[in-house]
Amino acid sequence: MKNVVLLGAGLLALGLAGCGQLLGTSSPQRKPGLWEQTLQSDRTPTPMVSRWCFDAASSRQMPVLGRRPGARRGPMAAACKVSNSKSGGAYVTESQCSFGGASMTSHSVVSGDFTSKYTVVRTVNVANSPEPSRNGAHKVTETWVFKGACPPDIGAGQVQLPSGDVVDMASLRFGRRSRGGAGGGGGE
Repeated sequence: MKNVVLLGAGLLALGLAGCGQLLGTSSPQRKPGLWEQTLQSDRTPTPMVSRWCFDAASSRQMPVLGRRPGARRGPMAAACKVSNSKSGGAYVTESQCSFGGASMTSHSVVSGDFTSKYTVVRTVNVANSPEPSRNGAHKVTETWVFKGACPPDIGAGQVQLPSGDVVDMASLRFGRRSRGGAGGGGGE
């Protein structure tokens, strides 16, 4: 189970790193409050469910379409080429990233109503990862459902992981997993 959670967290981190903001088109805005994310991967036998509390500041830190290329700094920074388009009500992102000798290509389609439910379907291909289980093709589907107001135990800018741990969203972007108290998704 530990490898499944780590793989899921790794794919989540890769997905967040690889997405870019649409050029000329701003990211759709999700409704503030508690969102439940169900993440299903072809490499995980059971869905992983996490709960995310967004306010305006944390939505800016973790937009629906992800961070813009080059937003990450430090040892986990990725060199990415990203192209985006909008087709009808769907947003499509194609990205190619390299970091630490590893590379990733990703094709993502984001669609739905960003006030009640939306989905992200991502096909990811990872090569040369130092952890061999992450290499190869992965298909990940995220379903995000609005659940209402954030509960007292999950503050704005925080996420409750499938394990039950509550961490700052910023710790997922930067590969750290520590409990935090800062709202708004943290800083860069």
